[in-house]
Formats: sequence, structure tokens, C-alpha cells
Amino acid sequence: MKKIIIASLLALATTTGFLLNNESAQANHGRYYRYPRYRQRISYCYPVTQWHIDEDPSYHPQAYADGYRQGQHSSRKGNEYKPRTAGGEFGRGFDDGYYGREFKGQRNVVPNTVLPYTTTQCSWW
Repeated sequence: MKKIIIASLLALATTTGFLLNNESAQANHGRYYRYPRYRQRISYCYPVTQWHIDEDPSYHPQAYADGYRQGQHSSRKGNEYKPRTAGGEFGRGFDDGYYGREFKGQRNVVPNTVLPYTTTQCSWW
């Protein structure tokens, strides 16, 4: 019984001490505390090269085949004929597919153009 009373008094005193003495503690940072640059985050930016693929919708390498397939699909669904705005090989393929003509293949191919562009990316240090 005596041990329980002593333990509860000790716990009460410790809890009271923690609740009433709640001062904030400040650590000594040593040599780093003297220099302000260690406390601030530094932003730095660097150039990054990215690539953009420019694909011409009417003359890309599969334009005729895509147009032919879409023309056949549109004809099968019974849709009314509308001329394609892309034109070029795609439009020629669409017409051939819609009217059920023979697949003739692509005449003109304009390769896709790969264009580099540089942008800036920033980060924190």
C-alpha cells in the first residue's frame, strides 16, 4: 500500500511539472547557426531540352491507310459523305474507302519532324 501511494505521488508531481513548466527549448546549432544561408532554401534553375514530334495529319506515313479504313467504316455505318478537312493522302484514302474503290496505297510521304525545344526546370536545394 505504501508503495502505491509513493508511486502515485511521484506520478502526480511529474505530471504537474510537465504541464506547468512548458517552456520552449532551443537547441544550439553550433557553427551552422551563424550562417544565414544554411537556414534558407535555395532555388536553382537549369535548362532542359525536350522533343516535340510534329506530325502532319494529311501526309503522315499511315495517312492513306487511316483514311481508307475510316472511309470503309463510315460507309458501312451508312453515314452521309462529308469531305475530310485534313485533305492530302488522308482525304484521298477516305474517298477510296467510302466509295469502295481498290486500295492504292500512299503516294506522298512527309516524314514526321522532330523539333527540340529548351525549357527551364527549377528545384530547391
